[in-house]
Amino acid sequence: MINKISTKTYVNTFSGENFYMIEIDGKSLEDIILENRPDIKKGIVPTFLNWLTNEDERKLVWERAIPKIGEKSRLPILMCSDDLDLWCTLIMVEVETDNKYVYWNKFGLEDSDAVKSEEIGKSVEWFIGIKNMRFDKNEYLNLLNEYRLRLSEDQEYLPKENEIVEVYKF
Repeated sequence: MINKISTKTYVNTFSGENFYMIEIDGKSLEDIILENRPDIKKGIVPTFLNWLTNEDERKLVWERAIPKIGEKSRLPILMCSDDLDLWCTLIMVEVETDNKYVYWNKFGLEDSDAVKSEEIGKSVEWFIGIKNMRFDKNEYLNLLNEYRLRLSEDQEYLPKENEIVEVYKF
């Protein structure tokens, strides 16, 4: 089965601000996680948002968003919207790719004693009960580009309409 991945505007529980949530097959990624782990506090948001302001943390997220073919990465995908960093509640996903698809193999709660951002994900408490997901690679890259364009809105350079944004060089 190929899953559909997209974004949709939601309102943050804590701030009341609009943000773009990742949806899988029409369901928010937060809801998918909370159904399987109701002990996690509601209000987790995508790490691709411009709310993640620490440059090292943002770089880490984007470097792990799509690994090279044949490699796996541990991508911080959802973060606590109280602190908006990678040091509070942090949901990880193991990502893998081939020529046609991007796979989200498993999800978990970051559980390491990381001191530096590059150590994030070295220990993960993997969840039981969330099925693997497979996305069309072009659809996944389009999702990343949507977030990149929104990040660019806060920067001096704003890509022109219909301009292709190179995901791999973020």
